[in-house]
Amino acid sequence: MIQLAHQSMIETPLQAQRQNWGGETLWQQLEPLLPGLSVEVVASAESTNSALMERVRSETRRAGEPMVFGRRQHDLQPCLLVAEQQTHGRGRLGRAWHSTRGASLTFSLAMPLQISDWSGLSLAVGVALADALEPLEGSLDAAPRLGLKWPNDLWLDGRKLGGVLIETVPAGEHRMVVVGVGLNIAPIQLESQAALSSGFACMQELLPQVSGPQVLALIAKPLVLALREFQSSGLAPWLSSYQRRDVLRGRAVSAGSQQGVVQGVSPQGDLLLATQHGLQAVNSGEVSVRLVQSDQILA
Repeated sequence: MIQLAHQSMIETPLQAQRQNWGGETLWQQLEPLLPGLSVEVVASAESTNSALMERVRSETRRAGEPMVFGRRQHDLQPCLLVAEQQTHGRGRLGRAWHSTRGASLTFSLAMPLQISDWSGLSLAVGVALADALEPLEGSLDAAPRLGLKWPNDLWLDGRKLGGVLIETVPAGEHRMVVVGVGLNIAPIQLESQAALSSGFACMQELLPQVSGPQVLALIAKPLVLALREFQSSGLAPWLSSYQRRDVLRGRAVSAGSQQGVVQGVSPQGDLLLATQHGLQAVNSGEVSVRLVQSDQILA
């Protein structure tokens, strides 16, 4: 492996020949916000989230020992890890997230956060990503193409564009948060469209000819800034923007054993569901949410 940017970036020679991820530029933009940051690009990884989580756990278990995966002896510092391909990518509730080299963007950001209430973090991250990819600076009446499906999916024109996986791990007296992001960049050949219950969308429908490195350059800094703002202010600053992009509001859904019509989200980021038994708050860690026909609610 070759080391660049005073050991701030790692890039495999094979990967460097395929795409220019601009690791040096990313590091220069982000390091002032995250001192000690490393930016690393690998051709393939089972899961960028799993890799960073294991680094932190290993460092906690064996303080000072060299890491098996990575260049540093201590991995409690911020790290942006990009994989051109994930072979065993994970989504929420253990779902598989498949990526295709050149057609997907998969990366994880690990950084220490001191937060007393983690509720709604995935919503804030989703808003930050959507606003970076589709700024809404014009009329408030214009309907955004990029929507957010509670609690962690990004949709484009009613089809799934990508998702966010947030995990935390103890790191000494604090916690490290690992935010994994997966986005479809280009069209791919699908064996069965029917197998994708939420459909398939890609970034090139929104930004023609855009590449994975270009999308990463658009969202990396807004993601870091969002995490820092959430640390200081929680979910409140993000709620109005989330409501504007909420693709579930007013729609009939099933949430675990419950069915009802979505009424938005609570100040804590819970899904608010109008059911036959009244308004229910659904926690993101509890269930999978799926759209249903409205006549099924009364069945």
